[in-house]
Amino acid sequence: MNLTRRWLLAAAPLLLAACHDELDTMYTEVGEQIPTFVGNDLSLNTKYATGETFTFELRYAQQTSPLRDVRIYQRIEPATDSTLVQTIPYKAAFSKRKNADTLVVNYTVPAGVNKANVRVSAVVTAENSQSKLRTFSFRLAEPTPTVKVNSVTNVTAPAGSTLVPGDVVRYNVVLNDGGINAATSLTAAGTLYKDLDSLITYVKVGTAPERRALRQRLPAAGAQTGARTAVDVNVTLPAGSSGQEVTYRFEAKSRFAGTPSVRTGSATAAPLTPGTATALAAARTLTLTYTGTTGGDQAALDLTTLSMVPATGDPLLKDLAITSTASNAVRLQALNGKPATGTTPAVEPTRFVKTTAAVYTAATLNSIRQTYLSAATTAQVTTIDNAVVGDVYVARLRNANQYAIFTVTGLNRTATDVTLTLAVKAL
Repeated sequence: MNLTRRWLLAAAPLLLAACHDELDTMYTEVGEQIPTFVGNDLSLNTKYATGETFTFELRYAQQTSPLRDVRIYQRIEPATDSTLVQTIPYKAAFSKRKNADTLVVNYTVPAGVNKANVRVSAVVTAENSQSKLRTFSFRLAEPTPTVKVNSVTNVTAPAGSTLVPGDVVRYNVVLNDGGINAATSLTAAGTLYKDLDSLITYVKVGTAPERRALRQRLPAAGAQTGARTAVDVNVTLPAGSSGQEVTYRFEAKSRFAGTPSVRTGSATAAPLTPGTATALAAARTLTLTYTGTTGGDQAALDLTTLSMVPATGDPLLKDLAITSTASNAVRLQALNGKPATGTTPAVEPTRFVKTTAAVYTAATLNSIRQTYLSAATTAQVTTIDNAVVGDVYVARLRNANQYAIFTVTGLNRTATDVTLTLAVKAL
């Protein structure tokens, strides 16, 4: 071993001692460990409204130094500094289930401008002044929804016709016009709203008290939103309302974490005054007779004139015809539809909607029109496969504002013929 290596080995203990002395003069130990947060239940909501109150839970553990307090700070955009809002002295509250000290903090959302970011900080501090921090953020949203009646249309009568009780009226209602559901900055376009919960429709007839007509979840399914929402509300004009003002009011609700637990906005539509229904003529008895293999001249009806159409007659006049008696079933069809050809537009056939004896008994032009137009499109058919006694159908004639209602009152068979008797009501 050369002399240099021997000298270094001999000097090593002295060098290490010198390093230890220098470290001791540079650092002072304050505490062995800082406090610890464990598995906290902080708010995950992205928006709250001023005045809402909610709770969040802190779970923590002290280490070598006892805990002193928990302090809650908040910073409201555009401010750059946080302010102290609560100081909570430490008090042991050990949870065996969570295996930690727990503290439930009651927090009230501060005032600020719409879309402002609020950062909430929880600081747990030990007696030795060491601390640990947890934070969460949300944006300030408008709690009260807005409501605007955009338009009104009559679903079960032509435009411009007189409304009557039983007519279905559609209101298009716009909620939170100009609203957005989320914001990434204070300068984002639009107003940030709390999520819409439901829309309540109220009705008032004449001087009677207002009552609730229906409630709709917003939206009908899926995630709720505070963004601009357009809703079609179908309401049926109340029975007995002829000659009286009928007024609808629409009230939107948003959930609010506080008391009361909702915030509401509403709009009232202009009143409607229903008229009187148009009566139908007394029932007329008509008979269809199917003979031979092709039907003959008594197998088709023109329901606009309540007259027979011969076999060689214009098919466009044949609103209702027996077209088959096979398999012991009487098939009725509208034969007056025609597809488009070249420059000639299509001709719409008569269509039928099955209904009830009660509708037949109380039939008016308005009520049978309401029945037909309220039915699903799939229920508006051109073929009745198996007509039997007691069946009732509303007919819309050739896609026009002309309607009839009929019931099958008799069905007789011979070896070769079928006779079908109808009671028909029309204007």
